[in-house]
Amino acid sequence: MDYQAALKEADKVTALLGQQPPRVNFEQYAGYVTVDEEHGRALFYYFVESPNDAASKPLVLRLNGGPGCSSLGWGAMMELGPFRVSPDGKTLSRNRDAWNNVANVIFLESPVGVGFSYSNTSSDYDERGDRSIAVDSYIFLLNWLERFPEYKGRDFNIAGESYAGHYVPQLASVIVAVRQRTGKNPTSLKGIFVGNPLLDDYHKDKGSFEFLWNHGVLSDEMWANITEHCSFGPSDGILCKEAKLPFNFRNFVGNIYLYNIYAPICIHAPNGTAYSSSYLAGFDPCISNYITVYFNSPEVQKAIHARIKTHWSNCTRFLPKDTPKTMVPTISWLVNTRLRVWVYSGDMDYVCPITAMRYSVKDLNLTITKPWRPWYTPANEVGGYIQQYEGGFTFASVRGAGHTVPSFQPKRSLVLFYSFLKGVLPPAISLWHP
Repeated sequence: MDYQAALKEADKVTALLGQQPPRVNFEQYAGYVTVDEEHGRALFYYFVESPNDAASKPLVLRLNGGPGCSSLGWGAMMELGPFRVSPDGKTLSRNRDAWNNVANVIFLESPVGVGFSYSNTSSDYDERGDRSIAVDSYIFLLNWLERFPEYKGRDFNIAGESYAGHYVPQLASVIVAVRQRTGKNPTSLKGIFVGNPLLDDYHKDKGSFEFLWNHGVLSDEMWANITEHCSFGPSDGILCKEAKLPFNFRNFVGNIYLYNIYAPICIHAPNGTAYSSSYLAGFDPCISNYITVYFNSPEVQKAIHARIKTHWSNCTRFLPKDTPKTMVPTISWLVNTRLRVWVYSGDMDYVCPITAMRYSVKDLNLTITKPWRPWYTPANEVGGYIQQYEGGFTFASVRGAGHTVPSFQPKRSLVLFYSFLKGVLPPAISLWHP
């Protein structure tokens, strides 16, 4: 057995601790991939193959945002992975609408300092920026493909959400630039698929206020005062600041869940327990607590080949050194290279709202080729709305979803993701007729 094959075998996970059922019909792997030998910098990954003919399915890298939130915690265990952590923090239940039904998915904890990813050089934590994160992710991919050579040449896509609106396009840009300069395409990148992305700081600011006003949360008077004095650009000054100054989220909006303004919130009782304020099918606002308990278990850490006694957290907040104000030029460049680019938005999210994304899409200045229309699920429900532009750029909404779309609408999320992989828009008509 060669060195890379030995590493792959060592990363194999027979079963996650507490998983139900104990045996599943797909392979799982977890471990570290070194991206800088000299600094001792390594990124942690969790990889799940598809249960149905994995050899014919594409490869997908999933990144979460934050910046500094874990794709293992948020992405895998809260959203689109094959398991969800139960309230006991010890057992896992199956997610029947997991994305590995249609693809082989890598969940990457990036950058160093997030989740189990680490560096032996302390200065690396101070140097984290959009550019270095993209390069590390690219090196991770190259090294991971050496460990899993059967995926070389396989169709590859990158997916993400939130601040991954920076991570995903920037990583794609590195891959495309290398392909253009060398003529080689080691990752076989086909497209990117990003949900509720942060694409433009100024549009996010305007879109967030507009979202609250549109949903009856912000008063007409405050919205009028803000729009009168704010252009939501670099030229805004003291008058805009004063117009927004009275706004205090908790006072004006109240104690609601920022990632879905209609979802229940997690109540923390004085005795240390946590519970949901109300019931929403399939969603538990306290699940982050369970995930944190689960991944801080030494037995779990051992089972997934993580460093034992790591203090794992779902998010480790930091400010990237070189974050651009807008990703629109990068997205535009990727569209022009004929890369498949889809962006989508849950329509109940305040954090990176659909109102903000609409402004960014407009800035692309692309010609509409397939006008805005509803799209349907196999259950004959309107899954959301969708529009396509020249170059294949696609903008979609997911009806009834918040920031973490697969958490709130797992079936609709899977339909849209499958459509993206196939490069075709989801169905335009319902099969049900009254």
